[in-house]
Amino acid sequence: MKKKYLLVALFVVVGIVGFAGVQYLPTAENEIISETLDSVVTRRELRRSFFDKREILVVYGVKDTVLQQQYKDILHDLSVLEVSKSWRSVKVNYQNVDEVSEESLKNNIVYLVGAVDENRLIKKYIADTPFQVSKTSIGIGTKEVQNNNSVLGVSFYPSPVNSKIPLSFLTGTDAEQVFNFFAKKVLEEGQSFYRQNLEYEVYEDKERMVMGDFNANWGIEGSKYFNFSTGTKVVLDADEYRFINHQNAILTSKVSEKQSEVNASRVKVFDFVGKDNVPKITYNFYTCTEEKGLITGNTDHSTFDTVTNAVHTIVNKIYENNNIGRDNALLLHNLIGESDKNIITSGLPIYFTDTWQMKGYKYWSARLVESENTFTVAELLDNTFMEMESSLIRDCMAGAFTDFLIKTWGKDTYLKRYKNASLSEREIKSLEVKWQNYLKVLPKEHPKKKTESKKLPYLKGFNFAHEGYSIYNGYGSKKATESLLKQKNMGSNAMAIVPYTGINDINTPTPLHFSDNAGSENDDAIVHAVATASDMGMYTLLKPQIYVGGSWPGGIDMPTDAQWHKFHDYYYRWIRHYAFLAEIHEMDALCIGVEFTKATLSQPDAWRAMIKKTRALYSGQLTYAANWGAEFEEIEFWNDLDFIGLNSYYPLSKKDNPTNEEMSLQFDTIKTKIKKVYDRFKKPIVFTEIGFRSVDTPWKNPHAEADDTINEEAQRRAYEIIFKGIQDEPWCRGILWWKFPSFIEYRGEHNSAFTPNNKLAEETVREWFTK
Repeated sequence: MKKKYLLVALFVVVGIVGFAGVQYLPTAENEIISETLDSVVTRRELRRSFFDKREILVVYGVKDTVLQQQYKDILHDLSVLEVSKSWRSVKVNYQNVDEVSEESLKNNIVYLVGAVDENRLIKKYIADTPFQVSKTSIGIGTKEVQNNNSVLGVSFYPSPVNSKIPLSFLTGTDAEQVFNFFAKKVLEEGQSFYRQNLEYEVYEDKERMVMGDFNANWGIEGSKYFNFSTGTKVVLDADEYRFINHQNAILTSKVSEKQSEVNASRVKVFDFVGKDNVPKITYNFYTCTEEKGLITGNTDHSTFDTVTNAVHTIVNKIYENNNIGRDNALLLHNLIGESDKNIITSGLPIYFTDTWQMKGYKYWSARLVESENTFTVAELLDNTFMEMESSLIRDCMAGAFTDFLIKTWGKDTYLKRYKNASLSEREIKSLEVKWQNYLKVLPKEHPKKKTESKKLPYLKGFNFAHEGYSIYNGYGSKKATESLLKQKNMGSNAMAIVPYTGINDINTPTPLHFSDNAGSENDDAIVHAVATASDMGMYTLLKPQIYVGGSWPGGIDMPTDAQWHKFHDYYYRWIRHYAFLAEIHEMDALCIGVEFTKATLSQPDAWRAMIKKTRALYSGQLTYAANWGAEFEEIEFWNDLDFIGLNSYYPLSKKDNPTNEEMSLQFDTIKTKIKKVYDRFKKPIVFTEIGFRSVDTPWKNPHAEADDTINEEAQRRAYEIIFKGIQDEPWCRGILWWKFPSFIEYRGEHNSAFTPNNKLAEETVREWFTK
């Protein structure tokens, strides 16, 4: 009989705990709308309908003639914009609610906007949804939140007149509040005004306070309902600024200390610029990545909003004594605006920030100098070039470049040239000599602090996979913490965290994108997960990977040496971002690459050069995750790394029904190949990936996609063979199974994916990891 593990111990520890004042409703309270949708359309079908049409009909309803004209003006501007090729852009049409036909409503993706009593279609259609809006409250399923002139946004709900296409609406009881919020969305997001982070959101005073997603039947999903409306408090309201504390992010006793910090920063900026005419600023403080992300739609450590004149910052143990200058950026935006050179706009706020990434921009710039990872003056002043660079390295260099310019030009000239900082070729050439001299001095003035690299323990863990792609189930979430705790309770002492980028052409070098969306494997979500794992005593490996459309990294093959050089240049500019991130946040190890079979075997010297430069920047241990077979067995640069990484998907048998003894003998043959590499390089070997799907014959072709019948016992058998085979092997320094999800509900108990989560193999892992 199949065992089911209900994680009782886990939830005794974690419970349904959220932030103080935040409701995380258990799944048992899921609600289903009373009227069943015909053949229940799926989210995927609605998205497909949207992408097929890429055209939205905005239907507005408003009685006030002034607001009517304002709607017309703003929608006219949207409708005449040329639709770009970006997937976020759509063609916008618009009509007054009194003019729209039934035929248009049936055949168009409709976005309704207006007060509930002024847009008759909202009043009519909302009855078929889980929402109710009255003067006193907003109903969400069986829950109610107080209506404080709030605005309700619902995105991509099945249309009551044609359930195969999506309907969105924005409404409330105050017509002016609804319009102002709509105008704000258009101003901030342009043609993407219809997009939301979660499928329904309630805003109070333009701030997201209640939000969530629908379940499969388009009712309210209890485990994805978040209510921050009761945990927000104004703790300071002065003439110049106010502090809003979200979920007790800062203790009452620390408010005066925070005020002193803000005052000191303001004085420095005002004295430098020579004026202090700044509108009142709101400083928002949050407890963690998830909370800030859910409320603001941005999970970055700190951000500023010029529309609301507000700063939003996470204040917790992870970011203790770390100010990245976003508060100064808002001050300077109000005082002197933006430069025509982005590096100068971003650099001046950091110039005033002593604790940028804790140790300061000069300390970190010195590390970039030592590792030969700086930019020339011409590169720094090239906006297009710098847009492709790591934001972390770019910001660090921006602070140093600002310091250099102020010292070279003097404050008055710097401020005079701030708005228009374009330089002649002669000026750039002259500055370059002085810039290089400035950089040479930094390592002497800011020597590297000695840190002891953590010794490699015997690794027992998983590749921690970002499966959710939403703020509430990705790396920065409470659910990710629950997943890590479950791994820890299974005996894990390590985890590999895996941010992705993507390419589509394996024969053309292209710049690599950095994950920065709120629901992606962005830097702050990674930092949150790594810090959480470290607090649990886990060894942390940062393992960035490339997703290759229609192929895999091993297929990347450039036709000429020049293109290979360009590919390695783009790749290094991407991977050094993660090396710098790992150095700043003291991650234990970095994997410099994953499964570049053709690139590593044909271009070993390029990889040696990248390893050398990375080691100069990053103090932790370095590895590379080679694909099983030729790459792993033939790589020439294993000596340059601290340990050897093997992504092992060697087949254990070609048979449908092999015995355990037959698979063990085959694994012995595989181990002979592994030991041969070990004997040559004398470096410990870690299975940086190994895994099997829960299908009928996972041992035949372990790496491949499989549509076979679900078979948990077959997966468990394969796990058992590996565990027995590697015990007491002197060359083996551990195993990181592929994979464990960022939320433990991932695909429920019955699925065919690689994860052992909630399957028979889970108990096998627990048994071996806890030995």
